[in-house]
Amino acid sequence: MCFSLSSFNNPKSKTMKKKSLLLIMMSSFAANAQFWSEKATGFATPARSLNSISIVDANVIWANAFDNTVQLDPSYTIKEFTRSTDGGDTWTAGSINLGPDSTDMGSSSITAVSSTTAWISVSPGAINTGGIWKTIDGGTNWTKQPTALFNSADSYPNFVYFWDANNGIAQGDPESGEFEIYTTTDGGTNWTRVPGANIPDPSPIGNEFGYFNRYSVSGNTIWFGTDKGRIFKSSDKGLTWSVNLIPTPSTDFGLDRFTFSDANKGLLMLYSSVTLYSTNDGGATWNLVPKTGDLFNTNINYIPGTSTVISSAYANPLGSSYSLDDGLNWITVDSGVFHGELAFLNDSFGFSAGMNTNATTGGISKFTGIPLKNPSFDNTKQIAAYPNPTNGTLYLKSETSLIKEASVFDLLGKQVYKSNFSAINNVNLDLKSLQTGAYLLKVTSDSGKTETMKIMKN
Repeated sequence: MCFSLSSFNNPKSKTMKKKSLLLIMMSSFAANAQFWSEKATGFATPARSLNSISIVDANVIWANAFDNTVQLDPSYTIKEFTRSTDGGDTWTAGSINLGPDSTDMGSSSITAVSSTTAWISVSPGAINTGGIWKTIDGGTNWTKQPTALFNSADSYPNFVYFWDANNGIAQGDPESGEFEIYTTTDGGTNWTRVPGANIPDPSPIGNEFGYFNRYSVSGNTIWFGTDKGRIFKSSDKGLTWSVNLIPTPSTDFGLDRFTFSDANKGLLMLYSSVTLYSTNDGGATWNLVPKTGDLFNTNINYIPGTSTVISSAYANPLGSSYSLDDGLNWITVDSGVFHGELAFLNDSFGFSAGMNTNATTGGISKFTGIPLKNPSFDNTKQIAAYPNPTNGTLYLKSETSLIKEASVFDLLGKQVYKSNFSAINNVNLDLKSLQTGAYLLKVTSDSGKTETMKIMKN
């Protein structure tokens, strides 16, 4: 069965009041045991997936749900969330009560700062306007924050994000000729609209709008994208903004994804051509990435502060993969498995949204870490080198000692690479200049012990 993706995955149209659509194929969520571990999100109704995931710390995670019963027109009006306080092993689902006449309203994103305190951005309905709601009792009660207005016919909140218990931002579509963006420094008790003079004007070509939960944050820097192929950026928590056009924007930017590892380094994936671009200046300029391997083309997410990025797909072909070198080389984790929204705290903690069968089966997969050791290694060895073969960057991890030096020799015994380190467990070797072929890697620990292994350079 084949579908066109030109109108799915969070596109908003004025004719449909910008309801977000996802193309999702039902699939078993049997996650790869070396990478993902399936957990139950606790929703009693089947076919629940997650629109956004907010990781507070290694214990507390929140997520809001959508209903994928009708696969080509999933519903975002069910107003349900789920929360874990034990690191994502068990989850408790709850409802979001927005008050009377809220049946056709829905939550577009969730952000949390503790096990009790979270905010959701809410899309408008036929009777009530949308806005920002907050809970301080773990989701039992939700209260609208009235100073984040979003009260005109054009108001449409796309996401809310909090850096901490006080400082937050809410971003919406253009209203009265300017993007409707609010910031707060007191937990949302008072929201202040960002002046239009501080935000580049909306595109003069058609009606420009943003997307549900389509943003990236690193430190004080935040980015959001629009349907006109533009990425807006703020380096001061949303007070002032700049904008840049992405390279060769597709006809439906809703199918494109971007992610940032830090304030400068980011990746942009264009869905229509499964093309990857990188930036090292915060999105001002983009360069084509000559990738190899399977990049799954509906979501990508950096592990913050690293060169590791994960890709996922909730439309054919389903699956997930990862890259250890900023998207150059991709290693497939699984195929034919539903993977939706991604979120990572660090290189050992993160999640991929799935789709539940019932309250005790499925709905999310917990990240269990990048597979480290090449299966061909002798189990007695203490150093893991991966990926092997490598296309240029070789990662070394020591389980029991600290790495002091790494040298590479060709098969004639000539040293072709050497690097010294300040006694650390994890190092990266840049072997891009080496010719294709077999080499011997010699690693010396801080105690003077050495380990030698064969590596291959592609």
